[in-house]
Amino acid sequence: MQEVPMSQISRVMNEQTSEFVRAVKIALFNGVIRDTRVDTGRLRGNWQTTTGTPAAGDIPRLDKEGRAAEADVVAGVKEDTIDFLTNNLPYAEVWEQRDGMVARNVARIDRIVRENVKR
Repeated sequence: MQEVPMSQISRVMNEQTSEFVRAVKIALFNGVIRDTRVDTGRLRGNWQTTTGTPAAGDIPRLDKEGRAAEADVVAGVKEDTIDFLTNNLPYAEVWEQRDGMVARNVARIDRIVRENVKR
């Protein structure tokens, strides 16, 4: 049996960890977007993905299906950055308090990560 160099094992582990981190961020952010209630699509469409600092202000995007906001998540989230999902509409906090779209998805992702770590 041939031994695998430690550098190769380390590289593969780092790649897998990076992919996992990015997948978790995407799952969390897109879950929040999907769980955001829809009337005109403005609340769902106003989710903004940024790196380094949260978005300031709101955007005039109507996105009933959430596809544009989700595409922004996939395009913007990296494994080695601090990423933010921000919704600056004044009523976003009201709906979070009522519906818990962020809290519910944080709990869901926490549960999934904990289950996978146990394996």
